[in-house]
Amino acid sequence: MIGKSLKIGLTGGIASGKTTVSDYFKRIGISVIDADVISHEVTKPNGSAFKEIISSFGSNILDDNGLIDRKKMRSIIFDDASKKKILEGIIHPKVREEMFNLVSQSNDHYLILSVPLLIETGMNKMMDRILVVDCSVETQIERLIQRDKINLDEAKSILRNQTNRSTRLKVADDLIVNEKNVTLTDLEKEVFELHRIYSKL
Repeated sequence: MIGKSLKIGLTGGIASGKTTVSDYFKRIGISVIDADVISHEVTKPNGSAFKEIISSFGSNILDDNGLIDRKKMRSIIFDDASKKKILEGIIHPKVREEMFNLVSQSNDHYLILSVPLLIETGMNKMMDRILVVDCSVETQIERLIQRDKINLDEAKSILRNQTNRSTRLKVADDLIVNEKNVTLTDLEKEVFELHRIYSKL
């Protein structure tokens, strides 16, 4: 058991609404430890993963400001599973370590740990409860196309790179369904309801 706080792992497919849900938890004063934010930190020039990434992929992945060009990086690993594995092997352990450093420093009753690849990285086994934000694949694709200004094939390709929906739903202790007909007010109510439950656990 790491830290005294109850660890709620928040996950969901891309464009399911995880960020919106974690923002509502933040609004009611709950600490959210976000794997994406930490991933950005560790890959900055002074971050713990930066040098290792450059030595594995070369300095041509840097932009004009000397930062890792995420678009270039994505295109390198997108069609090459071995390169994706190398990058994940560098970043994931460092993100995990930093997340659990933050957990161990917390005295909060419960914490939200937002991890898009919660199941893929095996971090679900380290949580006390799993909260999944879910919507249909059709909704995900529609939102992705609108949000990232990409085409249908690109959206489908991104989804193929993630754990499938049924695997996520199997590990869920709690579920928020965020379909197109769900309003922000509905989402907020669900978060409040879960907050009530988590505060009693």
